[in-house]
Amino acid sequence: PTNATGRVILGPSYSPEHRGFGIDNCPCDIAYARFSFEAAIAAAGILSQDADLVARFQRQLTQLPQYPVTPEPEPMVTDVEGGAPLNYNIAVPVLPVFPAGLVTVFSSEEEQALFRRTVERVQWNGYNSSIIMPVARARLSFPDSAEYMKAEFLKRSRPNGTITLRAGDRCGHFTEQFAAAGAIAELLLQSVGDIIRVFPAWPQEKDAKFENLRAQGGFLVSAEQKDGQVANLQIVSTAGGKLQLLSPWTGQIVERETVSGEHMEIQP
Repeated sequence: PTNATGRVILGPSYSPEHRGFGIDNCPCDIAYARFSFEAAIAAAGILSQDADLVARFQRQLTQLPQYPVTPEPEPMVTDVEGGAPLNYNIAVPVLPVFPAGLVTVFSSEEEQALFRRTVERVQWNGYNSSIIMPVARARLSFPDSAEYMKAEFLKRSRPNGTITLRAGDRCGHFTEQFAAAGAIAELLLQSVGDIIRVFPAWPQEKDAKFENLRAQGGFLVSAEQKDGQVANLQIVSTAGGKLQLLSPWTGQIVERETVSGEHMEIQP
């Protein structure tokens, strides 16, 4: 079914781990429908297949609903059309940022502003969003990303080095907690949308160095930040193809074609 503006009504559905079955236009559904269409279009383009299906998917992308928002002057995303925000277990309104990866620092200013407000204001109960929330802040380059992540992880840390579900609880170790290393890597390197960013959420005043973190496109990236500046940046192309890099010196996106095995030292 469609609404008065011709956009699809996605439902009946369910807000993951909240409310009951039968809701419409959950951000999780909207984000992953868009993700699936865009992935299928990209795959068909690589394989030079299914032109008719691609055209159909492109039309359907334009018909997806907008994210549901609260009715205030500066709205935030909520988890269901017409529903007030909850104290979430899974931070459903944040999922389009992470893990779906559809809202980024390259999104429109309006969309970024909406999801920044959402990330800042969303309430969660301290359980299953301990990876989602820190990475979402890192994806949008919040200045406090590293400190926020550190605080969330430290209060869940146990003497054996593992991270529990919630600080002070003995409810066990859930699979998402083992993504902590990947979350920390998000502070150092991101490549959402195939655009590589180095130290996208690392504090500028802290020196850091990493080697051979893998980016989208099969690129291995090594970089060093010293005295607030990126002092060394090397990239190895393991599969060839287009390299897209947000220059840490100019803020411009640099593009170049690479061949498999090519080793590049990037200079200011």
